[in-house]
Amino acid sequence: MAMVILGAGGGLGKALTNALTAEYPEETIVTVSRQALEAPGERIQRIQVKDYSEDALNTLVDDFHSQGLKLTGLISTIGMLHDDDTFPEKKLGDLSEANLRKLFDVNAIQPILALKSFRSVLDRKHTAFWVQLSAKVGSIEDNYLGGWYAYRASKAALNMLLKTASIELKRTHKRLVVAAIHPGTTDTALSKPFQSRIPDEKLYTPELSAKRILKVINEIQPEDTGKLWHWDGTELPY
Repeated sequence: MAMVILGAGGGLGKALTNALTAEYPEETIVTVSRQALEAPGERIQRIQVKDYSEDALNTLVDDFHSQGLKLTGLISTIGMLHDDDTFPEKKLGDLSEANLRKLFDVNAIQPILALKSFRSVLDRKHTAFWVQLSAKVGSIEDNYLGGWYAYRASKAALNMLLKTASIELKRTHKRLVVAAIHPGTTDTALSKPFQSRIPDEKLYTPELSAKRILKVINEIQPEDTGKLWHWDGTELPY
């Protein structure tokens, strides 16, 4: 049995690796990243991938099958807010087709295709959770400020895709909880351009965010599948 972290090369991914290793001492932890990571530690299997395309994910799953590996949990940190060519839009006029396509691909399409690929190695009797990091700003009901069109919309699409998948998987994986979790503003590369406007007490270390995410995971039950959660364990509206 094993647990997987997709996107393990970022600050939060590394913190989640350490947290999972400590929280589940009987599990093998498989970290998947596009970046080369340090040499494997005890109980940690490192895998570097070119990207998170469906072909790359299917190849990874084929390797799991060849090892006879079944998963009891997976956390995905796949997602993006900005890069050198893309920045959150302040107004409608800032929208571009290229940025919309890019953020929908990374924030919605890649995560749901990961679930599609990995479902064959989710243990039907023992898999406890499939968690994808999402964002509070993806809540349609909670949107009072506007802006950030592509990021908000792609995260809203992600939430709908996960909700839909949870309904199907409830029939085959009765112990599985599919969850989207908002980790809060964490001190990582994703939040760097926006940290100057964030109060110190609302900018969290990766270690604290990882601890909170695991606390949510440990508290949610199969009947909670398909929901969006705040890091403090409260349910967020879609």
